[in-house]
Amino acid sequence: MTQKKLFNILSLVCNLFIFVSVTWSVLYYFYHEDGSGNMLAHGFNCFRFFTIDSNTICGITSAIYLYFNIQRLRGKDIATPFWLKIAKYITTVSVGVTFFVVLLVLAPMFSITEGGPIWFLYEQNCFILHFMGPVMAMLTVALFEKDDIIENKKLTYWSFATVGVYATVYLICVVFAKVWDDFYGMTFGGRLYLAPFGALLIFGICWGTIELLYFLQRLSIKKLPDKTYGKGKDEVNN
Repeated sequence: MTQKKLFNILSLVCNLFIFVSVTWSVLYYFYHEDGSGNMLAHGFNCFRFFTIDSNTICGITSAIYLYFNIQRLRGKDIATPFWLKIAKYITTVSVGVTFFVVLLVLAPMFSITEGGPIWFLYEQNCFILHFMGPVMAMLTVALFEKDDIIENKKLTYWSFATVGVYATVYLICVVFAKVWDDFYGMTFGGRLYLAPFGALLIFGICWGTIELLYFLQRLSIKKLPDKTYGKGKDEVNN
């Protein structure tokens, strides 16, 4: 078995896991009125959380990617469409932001301000949404999908779009429309003058995630070379 075929199988397993686990984790909010962990929501109200949104779009792209995994497993030499490569990278960065924000900001903040255990944010389905799903997604893109590496680094910065769109909606709903509580604490208890610092922190984490994923992709190419892999040059001219 070639490395390429092995990695396609591993990619298939990871994408299937992401799709199934995310579907279950999101549906959880439609059957449990008290929500889960730090995300107290029921029904469509759960989509106010970036965690849910990022995992949902990542689950969708993983489901689409499964088609190409299966076709390759059947022996067809089929290339991943350019738009899917970009979508996979962007949505993976989105769940990566979820992973790092919870790990580096929200969990420590909760432990300090509330005196609760850090693992509270990883209970029940939140373990999938905050940890397992994002880790699997980043691992898959960085290691198992080497054919879909993005050569033009400028294209990776489209990953800021999901965070930017959500930040805009969050600002409108929390500050102007006042239909959401500041559940992420980005206004620091109503101190709006501190909000830019919170925004810079989140966008900084997004930038770090983009750079980390880009670095890991290239590291995997160097450490695990395989002449059967392409170099993804089709996107250079796009």
